Amino acid sequence: MNGELPLIIECRCNETADRGDNPAFPYSPQEIIREAVRAWEAGASIFHWHGRDSESGKPRNDVELYLEVIQGIREQTDLLIHPTLGYITQSRVEDRVRHILAVNDDPVLRVDMAPVDFGSVNVDYWEPQAKQFTTYNQVYVNSRANLMAVLEVFKKHNVYVSSVCWDVGQIRTARCFQEMGLLPRDTLWEFVFTGEVMPSGALPTISGLQAFVDSIPAGDQWLALCWNGDVMRVASWAITMGGHVGIGLGDYPYTRFGKPHNGELVEMVAQMAHMLGREVATPAQAREILKLPARSHQAQTTLRQPQTETV
Repeated sequence: MNGELPLIIECRCNETADRGDNPAFPYSPQEIIREAVRAWEAGASIFHWHGRDSESGKPRNDVELYLEVIQGIREQTDLLIHPTLGYITQSRVEDRVRHILAVNDDPVLRVDMAPVDFGSVNVDYWEPQAKQFTTYNQVYVNSRANLMAVLEVFKKHNVYVSSVCWDVGQIRTARCFQEMGLLPRDTLWEFVFTGEVMPSGALPTISGLQAFVDSIPAGDQWLALCWNGDVMRVASWAITMGGHVGIGLGDYPYTRFGKPHNGELVEMVAQMAHMLGREVATPAQAREILKLPARSHQAQTTLRQPQTETV
């Protein structure tokens, strides 16, 4: 049964959030690698990040930045590598996938999966106290023409796609692309809930989660995350319903826990899973669950074992 599968935890390292006053929030490649190792040691099996300027934290999509992070992660962990696409300010498909294709033919460095968001979303921040939006024109654009172009590239180069969906309509769109033969049947569905300050996705409720689950084929693997909101309650539901969980400083600062690093957030979810009677997946188990190919012999390296305790 799906509920008996080990729990896959994805660390969502930095996204487009700001460091604020948390020194653990990573910008530079070295800081991102540090957080990847921390997350791996705590029980994460997938690592997702965005390229950032080392000083300002501004978005950067330089291939070299991604290569440095990928090399560092491969040397120290067996995490499934899941970088973002190029930033949305880059309208050309070739710009958004350049860093993924740059390593695609390398058995050691090639990424394990790449995310595709299956629709456009208004992403203006809401100020609850002021009862107004901070802006009124911010749109994360993912036209169906752009989706088709990205999926054609990934199909040509045999890149595993995670299907990121902010609402049920985006799941329906993704399933249409499956019917077209552009999105493989084997995909990890990533359900995006959003917090109060970002009223763009589904509310983090059990009924909202059930609506997502009811919209995908039975038996498919899915993961729940909460952008600009606390995922902990949703995580408990996902764990008991047989899904998987994404968490990280990129989605939410979790200041109620002080100034945590990504590894500490992953550890909280791992401990929750243990308390609820569910095993946490290793990267090798995650590969098997997601039907990803095993890493080639050439890609295998001698790794120190993550320092996690069995609960």
